[in-house]
Amino acid sequence: MEAKQSSIVTNEVYTLKEGQFYMPTWGVIVTLIIALVVLKSFIYIKDDKRHGK
Repeated sequence: MEAKQSSIVTNEVYTLKEGQFYMPTWGVIVTLIIALVVLKSFIYIKDDKRHGK
């Protein structure tokens, strides 16, 4: 019986081209956390009338 090839996963592996940007998974996670903190600091504005709410 011949195995069917999935339309989603293939056996082909593509290597990075010379000069192509690469970041490991942990780098992506750290970058996203830093971006979240920076965005939260822009969105959250302290207001004395709300008493920190």
